[in-house]
Amino acid sequence: MERSAIVTGAAGAIGRATLQKLVASGFNILLVDRDEEALKEVVAATAKAAVHSFVADVTNPHEVKGAVDKALTCFGMVDTLINIAGGGGPKRTLGIEDIDLELWNHVIALNVTSTFLFSQAVAPGMRERGFGRIVNFSSILAFGEKGPPTTVPGRLAYATAKAALIGFTSQFAKDVGKDGITVNCIVPGLILGQPGTRVRGRFDALPDHEQARMLEGYPSGRAGTSDDVAAAVDFLVSEAAGYISGVALPVDGAYL
Repeated sequence: MERSAIVTGAAGAIGRATLQKLVASGFNILLVDRDEEALKEVVAATAKAAVHSFVADVTNPHEVKGAVDKALTCFGMVDTLINIAGGGGPKRTLGIEDIDLELWNHVIALNVTSTFLFSQAVAPGMRERGFGRIVNFSSILAFGEKGPPTTVPGRLAYATAKAALIGFTSQFAKDVGKDGITVNCIVPGLILGQPGTRVRGRFDALPDHEQARMLEGYPSGRAGTSDDVAAAVDFLVSEAAGYISGVALPVDGAYL
């Protein structure tokens, strides 16, 4: 069966690793991100005719519709959605009094609203075909983090958003299970991409003792890689994972 996927937040390290897994599995793919230059770089590096890109603000309903319409034009259908887009916002906040409503709304929209909008846009087509795979992205920060903010600037808003995505995943999976659609959630631990990527840059900028403190809870003594996460995504979108739904899957080396 020919498969077609939309990947949001595709220009980041996890998005790129996921793309490589899906390409190897024979998917047609639409990559969505707001960074046009990075998207061009990713597509050029892939050199595969069935990989397309669309520049969009994933919190804007009209631009989300444009992305889904582009995928339907290119592939005729979308049976897989991977909602990676998210983030903690641009401002480092140390306490609740430092978070203004604009920052709060931005982080919630970037993580939760974007996932809702894309899921809402693709679900009718999946339901009609009786098959679909949706993978959302939470974080171990959904369960809180001690100490000062490290690699996530707007930590309280981010933790709230990532916890909401676990609830969204659980309920949505129950709502569409009868339609042959699975909905699961990846819960990554500390994932470091290649040098130059956003989270890696924030981690590398921390003092040595802060880096060591962040790694203390990982039995393996190391952070995860983008490939670790992409491998989990690749399984969850496979036909073999058809009886796995509503799961919040930690990819954290037994941190939780």
